[in-house]
Amino acid sequence: MARTALIVDDDEASLRLYRLLLEQAQLSVIDARNGLEALRLAIEFEPDLIVTDIRLPLVSGFEVIRQIRSHPRLRHTPIIVVTAMATEENRQRSEAAGCDAYLVKPTPVLNFLATVRHCLSRDGLRRRA
Repeated sequence: MARTALIVDDDEASLRLYRLLLEQAQLSVIDARNGLEALRLAIEFEPDLIVTDIRLPLVSGFEVIRQIRSHPRLRHTPIIVVTAMATEENRQRSEAAGCDAYLVKPTPVLNFLATVRHCLSRDGLRRRA
């Protein structure tokens, strides 16, 4: 069964780039353009990985992360934040909300893919425990 990734970003160029990279990494991809849609899709599909921006329409990325962490079936889903809002405060808020990794746009492709692989390998260990 193919692993699934949910991408959450309101920027079409970012969605296309992450979709391409994740599909090349053999993941099925679904995407959301706002935080409310992200929460609905996460509950519906229970993805193996979530890649999200923090600045989103309707519901912020911080709140998306917090709500996913509070959901019983999603609480161990790896979450990677990828944002252009690169401040120490945003990093701390992302980590406090429960993200597994924090990357700054534009992030090098190899760094993004290595982070995806790392988060998915950690997730496999967590789900077996």
